[in-house]
Amino acid sequence: MTGSHARRGLRAAALAALGALSGLHGAGAQELPPPAAIPVLTIGEALRAALQRNPDLLNGQDALLSTRVAERGVLAGYLPQAVPFFQLDRSRDTGVRTETYGVTASEQFPFGTRLEAAASVNRNPGDFPDNPYVSDYRLTLTQPLLGGADPAVTREPLRQARRSTSGQERAVEVLKRRSVIAIYSAYFGLARQEDALRFESERVERARRLTEFSRARFSSGSLSRLDVLRAEQQEALAIVTRNDAENLVEDFRDALRRAAGLAPELKFSIVAPSELPEAAVEIDPATAAAEIADRRPEAREARDAVVDAEFAVRIAKSLELPSLDGVMTYEGISTSASAGDALRPRNAALLFGLRSRYGLNSTLLHAQRREAEIALATRKRNYQLYVDDLVREVRRAYRRLDALRRNWEIAVQNMRAAQLQVEVAQLRFEKGLSDNFNVVDAETLYNSARLYELDSRFNILLARLDCLFSAGRLDVLPFLQQP
Repeated sequence: MTGSHARRGLRAAALAALGALSGLHGAGAQELPPPAAIPVLTIGEALRAALQRNPDLLNGQDALLSTRVAERGVLAGYLPQAVPFFQLDRSRDTGVRTETYGVTASEQFPFGTRLEAAASVNRNPGDFPDNPYVSDYRLTLTQPLLGGADPAVTREPLRQARRSTSGQERAVEVLKRRSVIAIYSAYFGLARQEDALRFESERVERARRLTEFSRARFSSGSLSRLDVLRAEQQEALAIVTRNDAENLVEDFRDALRRAAGLAPELKFSIVAPSELPEAAVEIDPATAAAEIADRRPEAREARDAVVDAEFAVRIAKSLELPSLDGVMTYEGISTSASAGDALRPRNAALLFGLRSRYGLNSTLLHAQRREAEIALATRKRNYQLYVDDLVREVRRAYRRLDALRRNWEIAVQNMRAAQLQVEVAQLRFEKGLSDNFNVVDAETLYNSARLYELDSRFNILLARLDCLFSAGRLDVLPFLQQP
């Protein structure tokens, strides 16, 4: 009689434990709030921090600043250049001092013309005691007429400097877009892993209660030792999985700190958004593929690389021509007893002539032109192939998004079925109609179904971002304006 009462007491305790186990499924659907003591890092704050402190983006911005400074340096070479000079000599024998002072100036015009000027005054009282001051003026204008006459030859350094700046500007724009994707990937990865940790913690609690219930029924003689071992094994596996989930949470937290440029020891919690900004609207894949060459900065850079090759061919053809320059010079010289009178130009002359030079061996120039033509053909082919690859990338991104959406619908249905299976298996186990094998199997399937639904939900948002990026429609500003 006493043993019967003890068995009924154990059975009542086991049923109470099973009831608590069933209640955890309903409690698992509620989202746990973040700790109040830890500040919340929103997605908008993480993005704004990334654009200010992300090391990769900062390196790109420094490179852009460097190219802009270099462009200004090249541009300065096309502005007037002036160099004043002064020279003083004293003879050791006679002690006579000779002075020379003046200025030289030049300007290289972008269309090929070069202007050079020089003016100097020399004082030499030892050789010319009556007229010690001698002034010299010279103004020379040079214009290429054959080789190098194409203005593209003279403007090429400036064009290349501007191209470097525009290329780096596009690189920074790509880095900003990739920073948005990196922040979202780390932020959603952390949110997903925190939910997974919550699932695993609930699974550990359910496994612990199942183990207690199985031990109670084993003590009452209604369950075998094998069932107890099975429940203990499931509990141990759930604890190991939870430990791994805790470790991954910290890994994703570190990844988010790195992407946002945050301090390694910064503590924070997150609240993952359920949607992208309203301005991040998807478009038709066919339209995205048709506009890809104009919207992707990488495609525009590849197209400008073709233009660079066209200029290289144009310059090589111009330099292959014989050199012929037209030269016009204005000269004046004057001597006087005073410096002021010597500054007045006298004996002026205007000269005009032609200057030419051409090597007998033109093989090198011909080879340079052929290399430029081959490089142009290669870049045109590679550009078209690159655009085709971008189109395939757009289609692949939209196909993946469509598949993920369909998979998520299946995942929701599968999760509901798995939850029902757990409830049925628990009910049968509670009534003694089966052992705990079905409960353990149903718990494993239910946990997998929950994780798959969780992955599908976050992957859809990341796939939408990938579609916007691949289509060249990822505008950074709406993402930065989020709270």
